[in-house]
Amino acid sequence: MTMNIRRSIYWFAAIVVVLLAVLLWHGKNTLETPSATPTETKAAPTVAGQTVAQSTNAINKPKSAQATSNVTIAPNQPRSLQPAAPESKSAQVRDILNANDADIVFYGRLEDQFSNGVAGAEVNLSIQYENASDRGIKRGQVTSDGNGFFTISGYTGATLGIMPKKPGYALATTGTSFRYSQISPGFFVPDANNPTVIRMWKLQGAEPLLSINQHYKVHYTGEPINFDLLTGKVVPTGGDVKITVNRAPGVISGRNRLDWSVQIEAVDGGLMDSGGQDRVAYAAPDNGYQPGMTLIFSTTPPHKWAGGFTQGFFLMSRNGQVYSKLGLSFDINDAPDGFMSIAFGGVANTNGSRNWEGDPNTMALSQ
Repeated sequence: MTMNIRRSIYWFAAIVVVLLAVLLWHGKNTLETPSATPTETKAAPTVAGQTVAQSTNAINKPKSAQATSNVTIAPNQPRSLQPAAPESKSAQVRDILNANDADIVFYGRLEDQFSNGVAGAEVNLSIQYENASDRGIKRGQVTSDGNGFFTISGYTGATLGIMPKKPGYALATTGTSFRYSQISPGFFVPDANNPTVIRMWKLQGAEPLLSINQHYKVHYTGEPINFDLLTGKVVPTGGDVKITVNRAPGVISGRNRLDWSVQIEAVDGGLMDSGGQDRVAYAAPDNGYQPGMTLIFSTTPPHKWAGGFTQGFFLMSRNGQVYSKLGLSFDINDAPDGFMSIAFGGVANTNGSRNWEGDPNTMALSQ
């Protein structure tokens, strides 16, 4: 028993000695491995007879140096890429003109004022093209199907113009020109799942209309000025539209941009901005009228200054007996004692009807 105990002690002591020796050897190797300083370098592989020094610590290296530290320099090659030679001006013009010649694809639908499809309408098209070899206009025609849908394809060019026609209908859309050229941003992108709607007005029957074409030169006054659109005269009261001008004293010009404003009111009725639709409006709106509106011209934001304006209106006057679609042009008087220039143009239905379809054979002129 005593011998077994001694033998175990000897084995335990031997194992401890071996472990201590291993630990001492490992610690010595760790201490003898120095850490590199930011300025120390080591030799890199030699490439094409050149030796590239590489830093062993990139902590303080600039980003540009870090990005290029692994670049391999191949023999007999330049150190940097040379920029490609610029195209000649003629080549640049050719590229621009070719970009101007895009594929023309258009998905559309013709609808009347009741949102019904207009079937069997002839859709005349014109395509303006200009490329490196030719320029001109291509013309063609397609027909709308039973639901008013139509497709234009197989052409190239810069712009597409559309003019649909069918007896008993009139075009009721102003935006029928589409730019496909990719030279500038904002070019038209067709969508087969969302056809572009072109409005057409199904004629209900023409009525006699009054043509309005009146021009006035009046001195500035801060008081309201009443205009009778049926007689073409300035009247003390009544009439159809009333204008009140407010301007700063002194000369108003492009060099002396003083503030001014115009208040436009319907007499016994209402008016609204036509939104540029007066040319293709064949019936007066039945609601949405306001008593009047004020246009302000100033250098103070959000306003903008101008010496005059042209504005389209839908006008109801005389307690709903007259419906007019008007273009109003106005120029402020430069000098305080000068003349203001005022002009009205359009048509009026004086029969209490909202119908603006008109008949050239029954068109009357204002007196």
